[in-house]
Amino acid sequence: MELRPFGFLLSSLVFVLMCQCPIAQEILPKGAEKDAELEEASVSEIDSKTSRREHLEKALKQLNGLITDKPSRYHHERAGILFRLGRFGEAIQDYDMAARLGQPHDENSCWERGLAQYYSGDFRTARDQFSRYHQVGPSDIENGLWRFLCIAEEEGIVKARETMLEFPKKVRKPFPALLALYLDRGNAEAVLDEARRDTSSTEERTTNLFYAHYYLGKYYEILDQKADALAHIRKALKYEISHFMFACAEIDEKRLSHE
Repeated sequence: MELRPFGFLLSSLVFVLMCQCPIAQEILPKGAEKDAELEEASVSEIDSKTSRREHLEKALKQLNGLITDKPSRYHHERAGILFRLGRFGEAIQDYDMAARLGQPHDENSCWERGLAQYYSGDFRTARDQFSRYHQVGPSDIENGLWRFLCIAEEEGIVKARETMLEFPKKVRKPFPALLALYLDRGNAEAVLDEARRDTSSTEERTTNLFYAHYYLGKYYEILDQKADALAHIRKALKYEISHFMFACAEIDEKRLSHE
């Protein structure tokens, strides 16, 4: 699941508020000034005493002032904020609007909508979204794992294994080892070993270990081993990455902590 680069100052603001990590300032495309009437934000400008939720609410309010009933790219931006606020039903509505326009994703490629559907408890519809995304990204094992999780929630892990999609061998780490684990052909140690092995930078190792621990957590949750699931998700959150999936890990940590 690839996160496309943001092209507007609006997205720069949202990205910083979501991830609270340094990013390069982006330049508005010609003629886009009126389309993104939001102030620039940087990590240094964010008051450390203000909660992330308050920043999200601020960004949401600003977007509400820009959005009309006509489908627009702003619906996709607002959907991401609503998702992080746990307002999944509203996020789905905005993803629907954005997908109609095809910005930045069309009906098949809007994987974020599949995640919102999953967290809303609509596993069948989420499964269908992830199945459609497979047509767009046939080598994306991560997408396949989400489809697996949806099927496991509805029909059990045996059915999920029987209906796992096919993927090529050459894909990013640690997903080959995760796929083997989900298919009951591997183990957690192999996943973590693959995440650590032959990394070219600290950033790559951090990213690999986030995904390794996060999807180990999701796997143990399906097995109803909630303590192990929560432990791995908390370990994942120690490896902060600037991607939508980090917000999913935060949501899961909060949810499992209160079950």
